[in-house]
Amino acid sequence: MLSLLLCTLNELALPTLILVCVCFIYVKFASVNRLIRSGPKQNILFVTAHPDDECMFFAPTILSTLKEGHSVYLVCLSKGDYDNQGDVRKKELIASCSRLGVMPNHVTIVDDERFKDGPENEWDIDGLVDRIVSVIKRINADSVITFDSSGVSGHANHIALSKAVVKIHMSKELNTVSFFMLHSSNIVRKYMSFLDIPVSSIFNLTTFVSLPSEIVKSWRAMSAHQSQMVWFRKLYIVFSRYMYVNTLTELT
Repeated sequence: MLSLLLCTLNELALPTLILVCVCFIYVKFASVNRLIRSGPKQNILFVTAHPDDECMFFAPTILSTLKEGHSVYLVCLSKGDYDNQGDVRKKELIASCSRLGVMPNHVTIVDDERFKDGPENEWDIDGLVDRIVSVIKRINADSVITFDSSGVSGHANHIALSKAVVKIHMSKELNTVSFFMLHSSNIVRKYMSFLDIPVSSIFNLTTFVSLPSEIVKSWRAMSAHQSQMVWFRKLYIVFSRYMYVNTLTELT
């Protein structure tokens, strides 16, 4: 039985690799990334909840937009003080962003008692709106990218950011700004690693895939978060699709 299984896996290995490579080439070189391959260069703002979100979830998009010559900014709505390591994690975030290619003066870290790190903490949505809008206006952002309504991991702080950005979009106050949400996949796809590339490229128009060199850069960025590098996060950076591919949905 085992030999039959191994034989089947061996037969599937080459077709699977070919499919992944074809989809990778399609995503990287076809006109599927409307966000970064059309129109003038943009100021793009990533809205995250905690230090390490930038590389654990958004690295493929950050690296792709930087490579296309866009200006990337990040606002992190907490300093990640769930374990009382907020000051350490702020420094780790700056180091991580630098390794991704985001300049330190393009990173804003919010330290506000209303936005304490923790899945049990309910963040004030109106307060988030005010904070995010102020950054959008300050940097003159053209596009804003954050979590979708499931928050990728289901974390309450991620979901709060999604609610705040949707509220900003619905207000029509910033009608020249485009808003994008990072797609939350099911648990199976989430941990398919690079094997999720074919699925992502087929079903999503706004797809970002990291080159092997960019994957290594993402791993180096994550290694800047030494306070967070417990065993399960080491597994995450190998097996999570979000280290290899991002799919975004635009709010309309």
